[in-house]
Amino acid sequence: MKFLTKEVKIGVTAIVAIIIIYLGIIFLKGLQIFSNDAYYLVEMQSASGITAGDEVLANGVKVGIVKSVSFVPEKQNILVRIDIDKEFKIPVGTTVNISKEMLGSPKMNLALANNSGNFLNSGDVLTAEPTIDLMETAAGMIPQIQALLPKLDSILSGVNNLANDPALSQSLQNLEYITNNLRTTTDNVNSLLGKDMPHLMTKANNICANLEGTTNKLNQVDIVGMANSAQGSLNNVQSITAKLNTSLQDKNTSLGMLMNDNSFALHLDSTAMNASRLLEDLRNNPKRYVHFSLFGRK
Repeated sequence: MKFLTKEVKIGVTAIVAIIIIYLGIIFLKGLQIFSNDAYYLVEMQSASGITAGDEVLANGVKVGIVKSVSFVPEKQNILVRIDIDKEFKIPVGTTVNISKEMLGSPKMNLALANNSGNFLNSGDVLTAEPTIDLMETAAGMIPQIQALLPKLDSILSGVNNLANDPALSQSLQNLEYITNNLRTTTDNVNSLLGKDMPHLMTKANNICANLEGTTNKLNQVDIVGMANSAQGSLNNVQSITAKLNTSLQDKNTSLGMLMNDNSFALHLDSTAMNASRLLEDLRNNPKRYVHFSLFGRK
């Protein structure tokens, strides 16, 4: 009896240990034996590494777990059961996609549709989108990267040649020289603004004040009166000119007779001719007009 009792104890201990290990595995995977969560089915062509116990995310937040993954021979596809918190409502039109990270495990994500007030019921089937595999995408880019490597090597060689070109060094030196000149010019401008500018501003203010004084004096000048005086003088000149023209045209006045009667001009011409003859005779016969005597005789 003691031997049987010992065997029974060993058997019971083994059964309890197996139950504890099983429950521990379920707990580590996040599975629940007795669960009131709503479940949904997802049909997909490939499980893409999804296993029971994987998280189900919605907008980056865990909302459930993968309950089971099974193969359906009739449809030649994979049927995945997911348990979702019953408080979480899935809108109609929501799809499922699986994303694979470079070094992480696959994740099942719910692409929630717009909340139109219609929600799926527990047991409904969700549509799966094609799996986004970053590793396959990166592998597809490798040929393109390999094709770019010779061009990249050529570009680096060109950059290296450009960096070793003496002209570039000379250009950098010229740029430094220009920068120094600009700095010197800036210092001169700052000095001008700090020292000479106040004097220039003072002179400019004096000039403005003088211009203002001149303007005030000009405003005090009676320009209208001067214009009226000038107009009066002009009228007087016009009156005198008119009277002179009238006198010239009137033959009864002295000026009119002088201008209109040619006898006066003929008389002056005759007088001038006689005077010329007299001077000619005086030059040729001076003794007729002037006598000289050394003894006082006339």
